[in-house]
Amino acid sequence: MQHTARPPRPWYKEPWPWILFGIPLASIIVGIFFLAAAIKSDDGLVTDDYYKKGKAINMELRRDKAADQMGLSGQLMLGSDGRSLRLVTSSKARLPDTISLRMIHPAQDDFDLDAEMTMAGPNLYQGILPKAPVNANHWYIQLEDHAKTWRIQGEWKPADGPMVQLGQPRLEPAAN
Repeated sequence: MQHTARPPRPWYKEPWPWILFGIPLASIIVGIFFLAAAIKSDDGLVTDDYYKKGKAINMELRRDKAADQMGLSGQLMLGSDGRSLRLVTSSKARLPDTISLRMIHPAQDDFDLDAEMTMAGPNLYQGILPKAPVNANHWYIQLEDHAKTWRIQGEWKPADGPMVQLGQPRLEPAAN
């Protein structure tokens, strides 16, 4: 009985070379993906000028105190279209005809939105966002004058509804 040997199969038809090549190749592909994600998304969390940032924070706090001394607060409502805004304010001082509103996304600067609010009546402002805000758990809202002398802030959680309180509302004592 004669035993005939089968010819050896070519290497590319065997599973082991593909497994051995596949693991490093998959690692390279995943590494390139993470490198691209790291380059694309600059988190901007580290600063090299801490003193300058500290001074800027103190300046921001002065703006908050100025708004508090003016008795300034407001309620901002986002329209059903996701872009229109209506702001009702209360203040002891006269407010300018236009003010700036900034919606700040908590994680990505690319999603921040700015809008001009125009006076539509006594203590009433209206504006339109350039686009509807992306879906997020919460947003930081800042309202300020163009001269940057005062600022009121609030946090909007879309799950709680389309309205956000800005600043600290003042409750006037009831007259007897």
